[in-house]
Parts: sequence; C-alpha cells; structure tokens
Amino acid sequence: MNAELAQNPEAKGDKHEAFPVVSVNSRIAGSGMHVPERVIPNSHFASYLETSDEWIRDRTGISERRWVEGTVGASELAEPAARRAIARAGLKPEQIDGIVFATVTPDYVFPSSACFLQQRLGISGGLAFDVNAVCSGFVYALVTADALIAKGLCRRVLVVGADIYSKIINHNDRRTCVLFGDGAGAVVLVAAGGDEATGSAVTGGGGMIRGIYASELGADGSGTDILCTPMGTAAPATPDSLLTDAHYLRMEGREVFKLAVRRLAEINQHVIEANGFSLEQVDYFVSHQANRRILQAMGKNLGIPDEKVLMNVERYGNTSAASIPILLAEAEEQGTLTKGSLVALSAFGGGVTWGAVLLRW
Repeated sequence: MNAELAQNPEAKGDKHEAFPVVSVNSRIAGSGMHVPERVIPNSHFASYLETSDEWIRDRTGISERRWVEGTVGASELAEPAARRAIARAGLKPEQIDGIVFATVTPDYVFPSSACFLQQRLGISGGLAFDVNAVCSGFVYALVTADALIAKGLCRRVLVVGADIYSKIINHNDRRTCVLFGDGAGAVVLVAAGGDEATGSAVTGGGGMIRGIYASELGADGSGTDILCTPMGTAAPATPDSLLTDAHYLRMEGREVFKLAVRRLAEINQHVIEANGFSLEQVDYFVSHQANRRILQAMGKNLGIPDEKVLMNVERYGNTSAASIPILLAEAEEQGTLTKGSLVALSAFGGGVTWGAVLLRW
C-alpha cells in the first residue's frame, strides 16, 4: 500500500496536512439495514430472571433488542437490507455479480444463505457463498469481496451481515441471553477505476479517493472455547444435549471482554498508522457493537474522543455479523456518515477472530 506521503497545500494546519498516496480496488456505493419489528426490552428478562433493566443497562449499555418471530431465516431477514443497499448504489439486483454473506445462523447447513438470498433477489449467475467469522464476519466478508474485485472476478459485490441469535441462545442464561439481538445489514462494493483508483487520500483540488484503503485480518484458534455454540459434526444434537441445553451459545464473558478491548485497540491503531494515517485523521470508528463498555474502553485505549466512536448497541444489542453494516447504514441515513468521511471498521469475534478496515466513505 502506501509508503509515500503527498502534501496538500490547501489543507495546511489542519488534521489533513499530510496524506498517504492510496490505491483502491473498490468503494462502498450503497448501504442498507433491516431489523425485526418485535422489540424485546430489558423488562422482558426481568419478568422471569434474576436481573433488572438497570443491571443490564449498566453492564452492557443495552436497553432493547429485536428478535424475529416464527421460522424467519437469515436470507429472509437480509433481503430488505440487501434491496436498500442495491437501490442506494443506483443499481438493480440483476447487476450484482457476487454475494458474500457473513453469518453463523444460516438458513440451512447447506446450501449457503448467500444462494438463498440470490434466489430471493432474482439474481442468476455470478458467485455466492457464506463466511463464518462470527462477530468479525462482516469485516472478513468485506475484505474478501474487495479481493474478489481486485482479481477481476466481480465488479459489483453485495456484502451482507445477518444473524439470528435469538435461536441459538439459552433464554434462561442471564449472562448471555440479554446481550443478543437479530438483524441484517448490507453494503454494495463496486470496482474503482481510472482517476477513482489512485492518488492522494485528499487531493489538492478538493477531490477524494474513495474506497478501501487498507485492511487486516487475524485469528487465534487457541481461543475456540471462550465463545462458541457447540453443535455440529463434532457435537451433534442428541436428546440429552437438548435436555441439558448443551448446544446453546457459551461465553466466558471476562476473558472475551479483555481480549476484545486489547485486540480492537491494537488492530485499529495498526491498520491506521501502518498505512500512513494518524488516529486524529479518522472521522469515525465503527466497531462491532458487542457492549458499550468494550467500545468505551477501546476508545480510551486509543485516546480518541467519545463522539468519534459510533454506537447503537443500546437499541439493537449484539447482532454479531450484522452490527457493523447496521451501524453504517443507520449513520448514513442520519447524515453522520457523508461522502468523504474517513472511517475505521473493526471487529472481534469467536474463533477467536478479529479484523479492521480503513476506508473513505
């Protein structure tokens, strides 16, 4: 990526005094989100568990979340978000030539939820597959889509994050059931070409190179047991496991908290500073919405103002792979994210996995 720095004579004295020279493969052209209508307030859990609204809000920052009803699957939940993202990109579904779908709650074991979504959108042809990196899933999917575009395999990729955790949590485990919500978010990533693809991050004429500037992914399989849902070929569901709730989500909360705060701070700093930018130049940090305390601790470790760390965890809870695209779409809709905003995305999830992307909106 970029070792050279370009000077902008029109911006001396402000945070954009020096800009890296960047080369991008793709940019986000549209975003969309969708959450179920059913609202689950904290009082729902207080009605049958030893907990309270105050206890949940104080420890997590969550006031409510959304849960699906009936047999809604990941692709059905994702369809409205996908259609909004495609429309905002000025495209029609048939112009999408790739779908990368991040989820750990797919419609079926197979086919992929990406193929089900492709069918729902009336798309035939192109590629479609799922990505499983848990709460880091959207970042993994976005980096994968950018690489597909870079290799010339696609030009317009729908990148989706959608999860339905209400179906994999133990509703009697107050340590975990209060945390998670259901939701879907999507962006359309399109190929950048010509003058869009290379130049100073902010040019002297006031133009901007928009797109993905840098990315980084990581994993540490030694942490598989601190956040997992133990049901699959190595742990098939049995009458006994169903009776003992052995197949539901498990989490070592304190260990996850410590790792998430450390990894999020580290990967944000590295993906920003290793590519010639400074933390001060970033307009907004959009991180996985797991817990308000995690996000606040990350911001404190990075030394960035609270207003730069965007949050909506209060209204939706932890929506896993959907949390970043939901927040992006909502921030764009509200006018917080505007053309030219420099944004750092980051996530930490089961596996354990982590990832970050620096992009110009």
